[in-house]
Amino acid sequence: MKIISLINQKGGVAKTTSTLSLASALSKLEKKVLVIDIDPQGNATTGAGINKTELKATTFDLLLRSNQIEECITTNGVYDIIGTTIELASAEYEMFNRFLRESLLRKKLQDKKYYDFVLIDCPPSLSLLTINALVASDEVLIPVAPEPFALEGISQLIHTILKIREINENLEIKSVFITKFDQRKKTNIEIKEGLEKMFKDKLSKTIIRVSSDIEKGQFINKDIYEYSPKCNAAIDYMNLAKELI
Repeated sequence: MKIISLINQKGGVAKTTSTLSLASALSKLEKKVLVIDIDPQGNATTGAGINKTELKATTFDLLLRSNQIEECITTNGVYDIIGTTIELASAEYEMFNRFLRESLLRKKLQDKKYYDFVLIDCPPSLSLLTINALVASDEVLIPVAPEPFALEGISQLIHTILKIREINENLEIKSVFITKFDQRKKTNIEIKEGLEKMFKDKLSKTIIRVSSDIEKGQFINKDIYEYSPKCNAAIDYMNLAKELI
């Protein structure tokens, strides 16, 4: 079982979209996938087509209650997900005084080998929730949109990942990958070249091209492979999934 956190403290980089699209692509490649929504906004939960009001147990219960992973799982018919609600926003307060508070998620995931991949959708901040995700993970994927200030905060994020290795020595940056790429825009090409110089072999060869079909599908709670399986983004996320495998 490979546990992967998708993380970038900058919002609007298609982090949640990438988490769900990769989950769908990996499932199509016959891998058993679990998504964990550890972002209090709960966009991954909604985007997966899950009604939050019908959740019997959430990420909050997994982290801070006696619930085991099996009790928190919901499925959307394509992959499994542990969903969340706004209740998770209060988790940091409750976690603060817990013993080994940075390892709560890792403890719950230990010795659970039901899945090929666990994808964790992290909040856009370096919080205790994010630290829990990183401590539990084997690898990190960093989506970056080719926009002004795209690299802002990346160095701090990498510094945090290096610090987490003091607790989780096996944590690796799997790759940085570019999202929302538009070949027609000169700034996109320039930022791509800057990322190539900065990350070298850590920059994924797969680039996620911009596609309006993703937003159109999200609007009606359909993943890209259900809504428009032949669009550029669907092809790109499938290639990224193959890279992970």
